[in-house]
Amino acid sequence: MDLTEYASLDATALTDLVAGGAVTAAELTDLARRACRQVDDEINAVAELYDDPRIPRRIDAAAPFAGVPFLMKDFGAHEIGRHQWMGSRVVDDGVAADEAPLARRFRESGLISVGRSATCEFAVTATTESARYGPTRNPWDPRRSAGGSSGGAAAAVAAGVVPMAHGTDSGGSIRIPAACCGVVGLKPTRGAMPADPAASSPGDFNTEFVVTRTVRDAARAFSAFRPSSCGVLRPFEGRRRIAVATRASWLPAVDPAVGAATLRTAKRCEQLGHNVDAAAPELDWVSLFEAMKDLWAAGTLDTVSAWCDVSAPIRPAGIEGLTWELVTRAKRLTGADICSALSAIDSATKAFTAFFTDYDMLLTPTLPSPPPALGGFHPDMDLESYYEGPVGRMEPAVAVFNATGQPAISIPAGLADGLPVGVHLAAAPHQEPALLALAAELESEINWAAWTPAIHVGQSRTENTSTSEPEGQLV
Repeated sequence: MDLTEYASLDATALTDLVAGGAVTAAELTDLARRACRQVDDEINAVAELYDDPRIPRRIDAAAPFAGVPFLMKDFGAHEIGRHQWMGSRVVDDGVAADEAPLARRFRESGLISVGRSATCEFAVTATTESARYGPTRNPWDPRRSAGGSSGGAAAAVAAGVVPMAHGTDSGGSIRIPAACCGVVGLKPTRGAMPADPAASSPGDFNTEFVVTRTVRDAARAFSAFRPSSCGVLRPFEGRRRIAVATRASWLPAVDPAVGAATLRTAKRCEQLGHNVDAAAPELDWVSLFEAMKDLWAAGTLDTVSAWCDVSAPIRPAGIEGLTWELVTRAKRLTGADICSALSAIDSATKAFTAFFTDYDMLLTPTLPSPPPALGGFHPDMDLESYYEGPVGRMEPAVAVFNATGQPAISIPAGLADGLPVGVHLAAAPHQEPALLALAAELESEINWAAWTPAIHVGQSRTENTSTSEPEGQLV
């Protein structure tokens, strides 16, 4: 197998080859490391490429992802005996003394970690441009953001380094990079994935999962990583009741190309036999977003306190300015503020629960515009400028589902001026099978596997001309 073939296959296909004896886990691991060395100077997606990937002596050919190369995120679930810098200059070089529950699931499923993907400092922003690593670049256009905070994961998957990579999502951090990089990003229902109880806090919005190239990989991963106590997954059959919206109190104004892609996807849903209506839940978005900012800040304070003195009146050396602004905001919060924030979350959850008694799915744009240019964000910018700028504007349409805890997925819907445009599907809690089934139907119609970014393994940028979709699918 050469790099071009390797980079064209998803995790399911690679697993089948390992199970059939056509390729070994060691060969795939070597290909992944070669792939990283080929493109990472251009995209800066990998924080650490391991010199010693842990390849089991015996590969279980029946494992869901037997022998498949994988990247952990430099934040969240950790591997035993490996570094985790959290994208920050203040985190030391110590290695983890234990294995996080989800990391164990990854390993037991057959995945082989070959390194860690880049993230922003403590995973707090919607772009991956940390002072520690520098910017992660979008494989479709290296002048553009790959999104965040799982930007390294999405960029590596899009560029063909690995077919699947770990991500975390507290406010869109899987789905935003997936949309920016033209890949698949599922955020499962809150609590559906194994988590470290010691790492959670009141109002914690985080869910960890993976970024993939194909829906079938996401579906297989969801089945493989769930705790066995969650029961048996049942497929969803029949017509779905789908609401579509490009305008709502919680949706930023969208670029015309993004709106067109969303409506075109809605039309495809109708052609597939589903019932589609224009509708969206309404809520007090201003209050909800302020509540989420407060709880994000509280979570940041909790994380940062493990690495520096958060009681200091001035910013400690090495901490980025935006991170410290979140810490400062958290230090001003009172018990009443936290109660008010949790009340706003509860109100939003009730509004969305009522909405999803009438609809099975909600289709919206993932992002209000194509990926923003690098440089509009700076690690030391102030919090207000961040939320009002092009990076902060990527959060509202997806973050609302972190508040409500519902499952949601971003899938590619088209290209606008050679850049990916994603659409977002959300469902009621624990309806991942229905969500994935519809995403798979749309994948067959859209055929995003035919699109290749400018920077891709096994193909030089000058050779690649596959940045257009088949006729009739252009946004």
